[in-house]
Amino acid sequence: MTPRARLGILVGLLLASETLYVALARSNAINGVRPVLTFLVVMTGLFLLATASFLLVRAGPDEGRVVWWLVAGGAVLFRLTLLPAGLPHDARLAELLAHLRADLRGERVAYERFLLYDTDLWRYLWDGHAWAHGVNPFVYPPIAEAVDRLADPDDPITSDGRYVWPDIRDNINHPDVPTIYPPLAQVAFRAAHAIAPGSVLAWKGLLVVVDLVAGLLVALTLEALGRSRAWAILYLWNPLVVKAFAGSGHLDALAAAALAAVAYCVVKRRNRWAAASLALAVLAKLAPIVLAPLVGRRIGWRPMLLAGVLVAAGYAPFVGAGVGLFAGFKTFATQWQFNPGPYLLAERLAGLFVSDPQLGARALCGLAFLGFVVLLWRRDDGQAESLPEYGAWLLGVLLVLGPVVMPWYVTWVLPFAVVARQRVWVFFSALVCLAFLVMVDGIEREWVLGMEYGVFAALLLLERRRQLRGRSSSPFGTRAALSG
Repeated sequence: MTPRARLGILVGLLLASETLYVALARSNAINGVRPVLTFLVVMTGLFLLATASFLLVRAGPDEGRVVWWLVAGGAVLFRLTLLPAGLPHDARLAELLAHLRADLRGERVAYERFLLYDTDLWRYLWDGHAWAHGVNPFVYPPIAEAVDRLADPDDPITSDGRYVWPDIRDNINHPDVPTIYPPLAQVAFRAAHAIAPGSVLAWKGLLVVVDLVAGLLVALTLEALGRSRAWAILYLWNPLVVKAFAGSGHLDALAAAALAAVAYCVVKRRNRWAAASLALAVLAKLAPIVLAPLVGRRIGWRPMLLAGVLVAAGYAPFVGAGVGLFAGFKTFATQWQFNPGPYLLAERLAGLFVSDPQLGARALCGLAFLGFVVLLWRRDDGQAESLPEYGAWLLGVLLVLGPVVMPWYVTWVLPFAVVARQRVWVFFSALVCLAFLVMVDGIEREWVLGMEYGVFAALLLLERRRQLRGRSSSPFGTRAALSG
């Protein structure tokens, strides 16, 4: 294939993807068989186009500057297209612009409660509002009477001259639970509040910038390792990433960017920056704390002390919450369950022997994860270049064994997985979208879980076969069998 033909095909794939993103942004994300299936069909089409784009660029004889301008331009374009997702789907252009102006000015809540089947964003806006007015979000849940003044449109101080807070408060899910989001997330909420209080567009715009930084770091890490930058497409053009951040406004972009920075800094031997990046990842989402042993083995424990100090400093402004600092997270960890795979099997097994199947399942999955950590530690070669391989497996197994597997959680794994060229987690980012079938009628069906995790298990077995053929020395064949 000539370079010109290859470029022409890539342009066609970009335009086809953009067409589907426009359809996604204009979709009516409501419950029901037809709208949910339509959403999944569009997402499937986007995954196929992203995969075709990756294969096209990777198969080329070079990675010309024009190609990468197209890849970068597509990444930006797709995210900008989804920023209005959640506005009335039937609004015309002039009406959309009016809605966006109203959102930025705080005149009204212009976005629907569900933004492509997600509602977490409203809690983010509320937490930023609460902290900006001296209220510790780790102490008071949004429904508490003590924070009623924050939703009073007539209060000259707490209303910020805006009239959106009562509606934002009403849109919050689990309003009786104090915030579960760590300090870096709270800083981001406060920053968005400073830009435009209560604005969905301002928050999503901030996330898009962070998300694109993550994609850039993934590409730079691939380059530093001498690997094809084409793999970065599997992050930059990944439909779940674009949907989760630009479309639904999930804060996990902060963790993805921080983890991408960890990989880059470790590979470049910038140990203090690696430690600081790990601290930021933990302050964005607690899960990356499991990477501490792997990172510590590569950068030394002295820089890891810096990471510990930064994490402690991050929590310092909120210590007034006392034991309540982790109350919301405790509720999440002990009571919530969604889209479980191995955890559900463990729960059924535990139910045969103990009176509390959920507690038994958590114990079984916890022991399984600890066993995996020991296995990984014994096989870890301690080399900077192998961190993405081992880190992706550690984060991925932690996620899959958990009782709550939200689709956007997979975005934590993707920066490491893409750098390590682990296809299995990229495939899982597509499979996990089956979880949105719950939005048909609010019922989670076991046959859907069986399909999602059954295909995932088959992919793992396939990769195991590749490992045996490749005689890889890294865990599960990541370096030889999965790099492809």
